[in-house]
Amino acid sequence: MNVNGVQESISKVAYADAVAQENLWLGYRQILRQTNEKLEESIKTVEDQLDLIQDEGNEWKTRFELQKEFNEYYKKAFFICDQHIPKAKMILRMINRAARRGSRVTDQLDLDEDSIDVMDSYAEYVRRLCKELENRVDQEGKAYYWATDLRKRALIELNYTYVPAPATKTSEEKTNKAAEMSLARRLQRPRRLDPKYGMTKLGVMARKLPPMHF
Repeated sequence: MNVNGVQESISKVAYADAVAQENLWLGYRQILRQTNEKLEESIKTVEDQLDLIQDEGNEWKTRFELQKEFNEYYKKAFFICDQHIPKAKMILRMINRAARRGSRVTDQLDLDEDSIDVMDSYAEYVRRLCKELENRVDQEGKAYYWATDLRKRALIELNYTYVPAPATKTSEEKTNKAAEMSLARRLQRPRRLDPKYGMTKLGVMARKLPPMHF
C-alpha cells in the first residue's frame, strides 16, 4: 500500500512537472510569436518608407535632369546671343562709317539701334536666367542626394532587422573545428623542465635526447 502511494505521488509530481514545462514552452512560444509579429510590422513599415523614398528620389531625379536640360538649352541660347550681338554691332559701325562717307548703302538698309539694345537686354535676361537655373539645379541636386541618403539609411535599417536562419555546418567545418580544439588543448598543456629530457609537457611521453659529446 505504501509502495503504491509512493508511485502515485511520483506520477503526480512527474505529471505536474510535465504540465509546468508545457506551460513554460507555451509562454515562450507566445513571446516568440509576439516578437515575430512586431518584427514583421517593423519590416513592413521600413519597406513602405523605402518605397516612398524611392518614389521621391525618382521624382527629384527627374526634376534634376529636366532642370539640367533647361540649363543646357539656355546656355546655348546665351552663347548664340553672345556671338550675334558683336556681329550686329560691327555691322552697325560699318554702316555708320559708310553713311558718314556719303555712301548710298544706308538707303537700301533698314537698321535701327533699338534692335541692338533689345538683343543686349535679351542677353542680360538670358544671363540672369542661366544664373537662376544654376542655383535651381544646385538645389535639385542637393534634394536628390538627400533622398538617396535617406534611401540608403532605410536599406541599412531593413538589413539590420532581417536575421537569416542559422546554416547547418558541413562535415568539413566540423572536422576543422575538432582539429582546432585538439590543437588548442595541446597548446594549453603545462610544460615542465626535466633534468634529463629538457622541456616536456605533462602527461606526454618524452623522447630521450641524443647524447652530447664534449
